[in-house]
Amino acid sequence: MFDRKIMKKAVVFYTYLPPWRIDVFNQMGKLFDLKIVFLNTTSEGFTYNRNRLSEMLKVPHQFWNKGFQIKGKVFRTGIIKYLRNEKPEVVFSHEYSPTSLLLAIVKKTRLLNYSIVITTSDNLKMAQEVGRFKKIARKIVLSNSKGVIVYSEQVKKFYKKEFPHLNVEICPNIQDPNTLLSYKKEFKSLTSGLKNKYHLNDTNIVLFIGRLVDVKGLDLLINSFNKCNNNNYKLVIVGEGKERENLENMIKEYSLKDKIIMPGFFDGAELYAWYEIANFFVLPSRYEPFGAVVNEALVLGCPVMASKYIGALEFIDEGVNGYVFDPLIENEFVSTLNNLMLKYENKSIQRENLMHQSFEAYTDSFINVLYD
Repeated sequence: MFDRKIMKKAVVFYTYLPPWRIDVFNQMGKLFDLKIVFLNTTSEGFTYNRNRLSEMLKVPHQFWNKGFQIKGKVFRTGIIKYLRNEKPEVVFSHEYSPTSLLLAIVKKTRLLNYSIVITTSDNLKMAQEVGRFKKIARKIVLSNSKGVIVYSEQVKKFYKKEFPHLNVEICPNIQDPNTLLSYKKEFKSLTSGLKNKYHLNDTNIVLFIGRLVDVKGLDLLINSFNKCNNNNYKLVIVGEGKERENLENMIKEYSLKDKIIMPGFFDGAELYAWYEIANFFVLPSRYEPFGAVVNEALVLGCPVMASKYIGALEFIDEGVNGYVFDPLIENEFVSTLNNLMLKYENKSIQRENLMHQSFEAYTDSFINVLYD
């Protein structure tokens, strides 16, 4: 039985260190006597400055390369020895990975004594349409877990129904608004430099930020931008990925080289400055477990046009801070772009925080999940 008044010793096993998870980890460090082990898996098209991010993370952490990979699955060795030395009361692990399976087996055999809490980025469709092997792994892991932390209310209801013994809480990929807003002091010089460099001083801007991969729906975005009334707008696509060449060819085919800009990869204040100069942000994903960029855009006062297939829809207050659309229906995509271009054209947007959800209320889930 846990005592809420006593800070529990905890370990997190997580895949890699993404910028959108730092605030959550730092907040967990205030709730637990915490250490983090990053298992050094990779994400397609995701580039980051690990040294800079590691400096921002205030929780003791390390990066492991011990072990091997089989078909993209990472098997890390030395985990049992590490747990014997650390003796955590709680272990957090991400998804139904080999590490999570190992933790569940050790728990079941009573080799070590700890409570397991799983974090998952499943959206509702992913949770419902799980493959055979993942379904087996999920059952093994969750049968030996105290709880699971999910991204949305829909997914919470699914898990409560399928695994009634579990405690289920919600904490999406949310960042502390104070962290994001702290970059604003650098925006004046950065936004001026970006506008001058990319010839954006006398135009309105539709913005995308993310990996240049097929699931992001950038071909759909370029096609719809080509067909909408874009006379007073330019489209800025920030990021890198394997689809870059295909997208550049598409831009050339549509004769949009003067209307679509692909400036490459940015991070830190330079990345967030793009939200400051955009009229609105669009995330046209065919599929997206969450979409952390929605949180970034809203905190920095940039309205969002969001695909119905993303997991971050709970952040959207329809018609207030954003709009939801179906990117797979061309007419709907084009008409939504046209409507928002008119709505935000030449508008002096007051860059106020458009996020209506509480960071602290979400991160308290990591404590609440331990109690029935």
